[in-house]
Amino acid sequence: MKQTVKIKKAVLKEYKSENLMEKITLFQPIWVRIFHWGFAFSLTLVLLSGLELHKPVSFLNLNYGKVFIAHVVFSWFSLGFVASRMADALIRRDNSLIPKISDLKLFPKLLAYYLFFRSSPPPSRKYNSGQLFIYSSWILLFLIASFLGLASYWQGKHLIWLWRLVGGFQILRWIKFSITIYLLATIPLHIYLSLTEDLSRLQAMLTGYERNPNK
Repeated sequence: MKQTVKIKKAVLKEYKSENLMEKITLFQPIWVRIFHWGFAFSLTLVLLSGLELHKPVSFLNLNYGKVFIAHVVFSWFSLGFVASRMADALIRRDNSLIPKISDLKLFPKLLAYYLFFRSSPPPSRKYNSGQLFIYSSWILLFLIASFLGLASYWQGKHLIWLWRLVGGFQILRWIKFSITIYLLATIPLHIYLSLTEDLSRLQAMLTGYERNPNK
């Protein structure tokens, strides 16, 4: 017991010292973390409620009207988190989520690393090329699905030109469903890589800080 107390005091002393602050660096600002967890939670409920609305599961016996309200509410929450992330990026001039040509060139090497043909990943910016393409595609496709969702919600009273542009209501529903399947396929991949690739990045999404590799 005494040894445990001594260890805790030693850790606390090191934490209060300047040496530890030199060993860690701020990797994820507060607004990025708020967006990440808020968007993750609300998007999950949007996807699950959307699938329930598309084809209700009989054994759950959920009220259709309440599921629809939850779907709409959390869709607006998700849009709010996306808007906050965009505003934060503009204020801080953060372009870390915008893929560049150089990222595209590095993607084959990153894929080779994930397929165990390379022993180490290629150099990257804040996010590697795979993360950039997935994260940016999530935001873009979610905005498209939300726009199509508004068109289907108004049932032709507004945005009728969008119905005609995509080829009718059934095509519109098919596009939304395809986006849902893409999100459901890539989100588990993101979770898997977060848990197996570098846990310090997951820690940074919780606390904001990660250990400085140069210290």
